Amino acid sequence: MKTLLILALPVLLLTARAENGAKYLVICADSLRAPIEPLVQWKQATGVSTKVVTLSQIGSDTTAIKDYIHNAYTSWLVRPEYVLLVGDGAALPARLYIWHGYVYCGSDNIYADVTGDYRAELAVGRLPASTPAELEVMVAKTLRYERDPDLTDSLWMRRITTLIREGGDPDDTIYWSNIRNAARKAHAAGFVNCDSFSSARGNASADVMNSCDSGTGLVLYRGPAGGNWPEPFDQVTPDAITATNQLPIVCSITCQTMTLTPYEEMLGELWLRSGDTGNLHGGVAFFGNTHPDDQVARQRGAIARGFFDGLFADTIWQLGKTAVRARQQLYAEFPADTYDYRGYTLYGDPNLGIWTATPRPLTVEHPTSLPPGPQQLAVTVNWQGTPVESALVCASMDTSIYSYGHTDTLGQVALSITVADTGGLRLVVTGNNLYPYDTIIPVVWTGVSDQTPAPIPGPVTLTASPNPCRRTTTVRISGSSFILPPSSLSLYDASGSLVRSLPVRTSSFLLSTLSFPPGLYLALLRDQSRRTIAHTRIAKLN
Repeated sequence: MKTLLILALPVLLLTARAENGAKYLVICADSLRAPIEPLVQWKQATGVSTKVVTLSQIGSDTTAIKDYIHNAYTSWLVRPEYVLLVGDGAALPARLYIWHGYVYCGSDNIYADVTGDYRAELAVGRLPASTPAELEVMVAKTLRYERDPDLTDSLWMRRITTLIREGGDPDDTIYWSNIRNAARKAHAAGFVNCDSFSSARGNASADVMNSCDSGTGLVLYRGPAGGNWPEPFDQVTPDAITATNQLPIVCSITCQTMTLTPYEEMLGELWLRSGDTGNLHGGVAFFGNTHPDDQVARQRGAIARGFFDGLFADTIWQLGKTAVRARQQLYAEFPADTYDYRGYTLYGDPNLGIWTATPRPLTVEHPTSLPPGPQQLAVTVNWQGTPVESALVCASMDTSIYSYGHTDTLGQVALSITVADTGGLRLVVTGNNLYPYDTIIPVVWTGVSDQTPAPIPGPVTLTASPNPCRRTTTVRISGSSFILPPSSLSLYDASGSLVRSLPVRTSSFLLSTLSFPPGLYLALLRDQSRRTIAHTRIAKLN
């Protein structure tokens, strides 16, 4: 049988990104530019081309921000699908609407609607940080959820928690219908448990907290609200959840439980802001409403059905697009309800991949090293011996290589790249319910020097311990009858950029990583002719 390889055209990383556009547009307050960088680098590395702009570059009022997004959507060669707003309503403004003549309600829908009919064409999310420290927590949660999901309990993302605050009126029937629809579809998708709590049954905040402490992937609330869920669920406190790294997506399908009005804080903000970088708990995302209303249980019911039908029936697994699907359902059933359409807002990464199954570990076949020069990088992706179709494969290296493509039915893809003669190429594989594969492929220099390199009798190995490390690691060079020639150790980060180069004088030395940001690094041992003798990967933890 003939093997079919899909060729992916290379995309330049930085200058072309500015000229040609990007799939993922990040707009941030200037004070929050640095803390968002780890998320930007991760998205870029996965094959979701990313561009970051600050308010000082594009303008700081809602009109300027909207105009920039509109221009990007209509003129960029690669136009955005996702927009991430970085900052709360005080740091990065939302459009404020007057509801019933006296209540201001914030909305990000102005940034999602590029055609002017109030319906969203873009998946827009926001990280509602007011300080760099708050943003660091939100970024850490997002990366832990998507890049490094906690599998100490491999079932937590296959549990759903639902809660209803009944009012003793016909709306209760709608609430229960929404809950059962979500639970039924989750069960059909392979979820293992649904904790269902009801005020009429005597459940209270402690029940919800215990469910979250045990690990849950989705939380759905139905019933009335105003700033917070009402009693008996008013003591659900995100910052007091004990489960770490098991971060749910919260759907608060009710009245106002989040706010884009400057200097206000409600339940939605608390779910995102809770925890710290050393103790990640609370939620990774929150989908809810910024304005109050009455007699709208059916409209909110459409939102709830749209979200869970989109996630489980339509398999829309990117969070922002699932939120758009929820509002599409509202428009289909209640096209005149512009308040709820504008009011429903997403806190979180709009490109976040929602786990609906235990992430599948991948077997990825690729070269263990690469020579310099133009070539096809062949990659094959399997899970338990079965080819994985539609996995996104991305190869990147500093500013010189950016190429990505999806695997075919045989789990194969070939990427067109031109490799420089130094550094390492980062290879990342991601996809729906796939545990990310992230590695660095070293570039082995094969040029000829006018100086004859010292002989190396026998294979040479390079190791680091501890690995992963936090502050320091001991690098050891060993081999059969190894005689150390004049050599150097070059350390590259995951983008392929040189971080440090130092001469090697002994076969064992202490390498300080205290100044390095967390991530994956490639260490190359080279002789005086720049020939790669050995290499190893070093992971740096927080």
